[in-house]
Formats: sequence, C-alpha cells, structure tokens
Amino acid sequence: MAEAPRCRRVGILGYGQLGQFLAGQLLAEGPRVGLALAFVWARDSACLGALPPPLRLPHLRLLPHTAVDLVVEVAHPCVAQQHGKEILAHADFMLGSPTALADPDTERRLRAAAERGGHTLYVPRGALWGCEDIQRMDVAGTLAALKVTMTKAPQSFRLEGALRERLAAVAAGAAPAVLYEGPVRPLCALAPNNVNTMAAACVAAPRLGFDGVHARLVADPSVPGWHVVEVEVTGVGEQGRALRVTSTRRNPATPGAVTGMATRDAFWSSLLACRGHGGCVQLC
Repeated sequence: MAEAPRCRRVGILGYGQLGQFLAGQLLAEGPRVGLALAFVWARDSACLGALPPPLRLPHLRLLPHTAVDLVVEVAHPCVAQQHGKEILAHADFMLGSPTALADPDTERRLRAAAERGGHTLYVPRGALWGCEDIQRMDVAGTLAALKVTMTKAPQSFRLEGALRERLAAVAAGAAPAVLYEGPVRPLCALAPNNVNTMAAACVAAPRLGFDGVHARLVADPSVPGWHVVEVEVTGVGEQGRALRVTSTRRNPATPGAVTGMATRDAFWSSLLACRGHGGCVQLC
C-alpha cells in the first residue's frame, strides 16, 4: 500500500491579523489541502502565548531545524531584509511585505539566494486587481504606464518620517488629502505596512519597476470602513490612441485596520499557489 504524500510544512513569520488568520486556516483546512503548520514566529514572542509550545519558534536561527517547506512572512519588510537570504537557503519564501524589494540591495540578495538555493521567492498580489493582465502586457512590451492609488481613512495608515508629519497635519480635517504622489520606490520606506499592493505592481511590471510605477496615497476620513485601490493601466499607442483600463477595488475593513477583510482570503489563495516553482521570483 502506497504511503500518503507528506503534507507541505508551512512556517508563519508574524502573528498580527494576517498571521493569525493564516495559522488558523492551516490548522483547520491545511490537512485537507496537503499543508501543515510547522511553526509561528513573531518579533514579540509574548503574543504567541495562545499557541501550543511545539508551534512556537522562539528564534529564527532555529528555522533550519524545522524541516519547513514554505515560510510565509506577514510581519514587516525588515524580516526579509535581515533574514530572507538565509530563509531561501532552506525553503520557499512567500514575501508578504514586498516593500522590502524597493531596496535594490535586498532585491539583488533575495533573487540571487532563490536562484542559488533552487527555492522560490513568492510575491502575493494582495489587493492588486488585474495582476496577470499587467504582467502579460509588461512581458509583451505593451505596457506604457501603471498608476496605483490607495485611499484609506487616516487611522488606517502606519507611516514614517515626513509622511507621518503630513498625516498628522491633515488628520483633523474632513476633506481627502493627498499624502504622496510620485514613484513607488521612495514611498515604500515611508509606508512599509501600507503599500505592499503598490510593490506587488512593481514586481508584476518589472520594465517599469519601483521607479516607473506611479503611486498616489490618499487619506480620506469619509471611508473609515474601506480600503480603496484604483489601478490605472495605459498601453502603448500612437497618436493618442492607446488601451486604457481602470479598476477600483473597495475592500471592507475594520476602522483603523491596516489590512482589509478580503486581503486575508487573497493571501490564503496565494499561499495555496506556493507549491515550488524552482529558483525564481513568482507572483502568486
């Protein structure tokens, strides 16, 4: 009698809203789809108290001893910047914070590590609607411009530096305010938890990349229960005649939450697609 195939072992880095959801899905649904929760790690280990001790990973240096097949990061881009290279030496890696790739050195190191180790660096699409179409146009050389506008209530932003000061200045008002407009790359360091969808767009359209994809970040007090993502695609054309596509995604969100409700399901779908594609970078 043939042995049943071994479940693919998945480790979760981060135990916030997304980490808790994914860990719960792996425990409840994982065996049915050939997945098992190997461990959960968090920057603050105190938040793991509700998990059985065998599922708590106290330090990332222990990861090579876990026989893990896929590591899913849903914590902060600093995790990939500091540990991504080592993770890819042992397992496939789903990068839930692709804003980490806005740092050219981090992107080079992670791409090289994936190729060298034969493991896949996965980038989830998150809230990016039309991801496959954007990717096809980029490959064909028919994508001329890509703009992503993200609109959230002021309390849903986690910003750094000058953007934090800008948000504080406009938060008391009632009208929408543009916090940033320009290329995605410099924005990633200022809003590392909020603009992963924009970073995913840069990975989907590498000809434009982090310097060519246009970002617009808007704080709007009138949408406390929504995260709105508008994607504008412009194709190559002549004499002002070119393909233009605009999509608007309205994601329900708990007031003040960084992650919208539908994004949890999108991440679970992305996780299910991480079945090993070799030493490359793969959107999922």
